[in-house]
Amino acid sequence: MSGIRKATDKGRESCLLAVHLILQRPDDERVLLGLRKGAVWGSGRWHVPAGHVEPGEDAVQALVREAREELGVRIDPGDLEHAVTVHHREADGEPRMQLFFAASRWSGGPVNAEPTKCEKLGWFTVDDLPSATVGYTRTALSSWHAGRSFAVCWRDSKRVDRGLGSRLIAGLQAI
Repeated sequence: MSGIRKATDKGRESCLLAVHLILQRPDDERVLLGLRKGAVWGSGRWHVPAGHVEPGEDAVQALVREAREELGVRIDPGDLEHAVTVHHREADGEPRMQLFFAASRWSGGPVNAEPTKCEKLGWFTVDDLPSATVGYTRTALSSWHAGRSFAVCWRDSKRVDRGLGSRLIAGLQAI
């Protein structure tokens, strides 16, 4: 079975929607990453807490739920700020819209609440991420750090990207 999703009945491309949490410590601005493990996508690489939007949820509800499930933290929806959107596709994969939200206020945790999917948690500066960070996560954090609200991280079988494999769109600023 192909990883590419079929176009809608109107001939339009569709995308999976995922949400990502940039949990930032207010004292030193480090962000939280988890080292993924086991039979999950991205095993052996560092990634921000994330998940898919489930039926009936909006993006903010999904992120609040994921933060509680993965980290044991409670985040008030009013404390979330849109950070960056990444239009992303891995080679021969489905296109995805990756919505990243930042929060510097929360209660509880963070703890590794999913030890079968995450080996450990760590705090890192955006300028010094681990070399094994997921590519589109690195793109998103770099874009956010630069004040850009949109980036593309697109890979296909005809082109092998080196480095970030992304295009940062100049002139788009976070609101």
